[in-house]
Amino acid sequence: MLGKFNLLLLFLLTGFYARTQLYLPLVNYYNDEAQRYELKDTNSLNLFQSHQSFKPILDLRTNTDSLYFNSEKHYYWITQKIFKKNFLIFKGDDFWVSIDPILDLELGTDFSADSTERLYWNTRGIRIQGKLLGKVGFTTSIYENQALLPSYQSLYVDGRGEFFPNSLNTKYTQNNAVIPGYGRTKPFKNTGYDFAFAQGNISYVPNKHINFQIGNGNHFIGAGYRSLLLADYTTNYPFAKIETNFWKGRIQYSAMYAMHQNLYRLHAYSTPEATYEKKIGTYHYLDFAVNKKLQIALFEGSLWRRVDSLGSHTPDPLFLNPLPFNTAVKGFEASGYKSIFGFNFSAHLFWKTLLYGQLIFDQAKIGGFQFGLKAYDLLIPKLDFLIEYNRVELNTYLSEDKRYNYGHFNLPLAHPYVNGFQELVIRLSYTGDHLFIQNNMNYSQRLSNDSLDIGNDILLASSQLVSVNHTIRPIVYNQFEIGYRFNKTNNLSAFIGHLYRNESHTQDNPLTNYTYIGVRTRLKNKYTDY
Repeated sequence: MLGKFNLLLLFLLTGFYARTQLYLPLVNYYNDEAQRYELKDTNSLNLFQSHQSFKPILDLRTNTDSLYFNSEKHYYWITQKIFKKNFLIFKGDDFWVSIDPILDLELGTDFSADSTERLYWNTRGIRIQGKLLGKVGFTTSIYENQALLPSYQSLYVDGRGEFFPNSLNTKYTQNNAVIPGYGRTKPFKNTGYDFAFAQGNISYVPNKHINFQIGNGNHFIGAGYRSLLLADYTTNYPFAKIETNFWKGRIQYSAMYAMHQNLYRLHAYSTPEATYEKKIGTYHYLDFAVNKKLQIALFEGSLWRRVDSLGSHTPDPLFLNPLPFNTAVKGFEASGYKSIFGFNFSAHLFWKTLLYGQLIFDQAKIGGFQFGLKAYDLLIPKLDFLIEYNRVELNTYLSEDKRYNYGHFNLPLAHPYVNGFQELVIRLSYTGDHLFIQNNMNYSQRLSNDSLDIGNDILLASSQLVSVNHTIRPIVYNQFEIGYRFNKTNNLSAFIGHLYRNESHTQDNPLTNYTYIGVRTRLKNKYTDY
């Protein structure tokens, strides 16, 4: 019997033709370059490559030879590794494996603070990638970090820490801050943070119509800088994903199952340390390429009860449904359940200009929308421009039971501001063969209530109050960077930058003028514009 199973497995791995694949790193640089090549390839009729809105994307959907291309000649082993290739490569007839170091070494000072205290971010890690038998790809990364952050960042991450119940289980205390996109921390040198995490995935392509993926990571849906559907702002989570393609690549359908956590320690546990409350996330995404220039998509995201505060509960079996009809059956909210519904679109207008947007529904009404424009190679090659407007109404993403808010690890699964805001994003960047210059400006107006946070905190339940005395918090954020990208295969770069942030309520969010310098291999986004 075991021999027959092995023969069947061998047949599945080698019996169909499919190109070997890896997933592009989920970072703005690679996503923008992939979008640039897709808009440039106006003569291609391969609609399979047009589905780039559910990220990370398969490298099959872009021209990786062009994305990683470096025409320079380097004659020494060390210069080849610094400027052109992965650090270590092992390959044979049926396999290819690469190993790269991960670095993010940043040193800076906030000149608006009371003192010129040294601030820093120190990341060391390793990334291993592999391709096996022409159908299996894998990536794994390990990060070890320490950081001492500007004041506004420390205030934010401290407010997202985990909750511990007291001995009587009557209330919770909060500690151990959470860094957006990274993980839970431990105290480090009084005011600093120490944190580590791992991410990775295994991808299997039996044929050109289907892809299976399991891993631990996060995702992003959309063509813009922000996403109102699903963003990579939160920390990693275990997931399983099925991606299918039909009608000569015109239709892509994805179903993803994820395990999320609220950072509330369980009251009852048998392990040395209490685990967290878990909930199941299901995400359905139907993307339709009307033609090479227009894509429209339907999205459904749902959160389901996995355990209660004692660690026991049988999930609703409907979560196994692979089709986007859960909202039609259960509504937008029920006991142990929360759902949002949305649309995504992108349209190639002319040259290399992309119009895009999103619309979300929560509680059977419009919860928010996004509208943006991206222009690649504006005036000169590799000069890019983005302008984007986001607006989300109060109570969107929130549930009457706060345990089922649209969040993971005490962070929102969509926009960092959660709701009750309007935001304008303007990005201008130049990306040459090595030199890059980029400026990111955000202006937002956010509703807040200093004592109650009614209707706009991802850690609190939705509010039934129709009106309340909210204050509007205008925030200006601008980050400028100039740097030198050594290697496109691992995004090794040296950089210098300045971050300016100004909020009207300076008592709890002081003015920030943070100047920094460093070197990094940026393989995941690091958000500081919250």
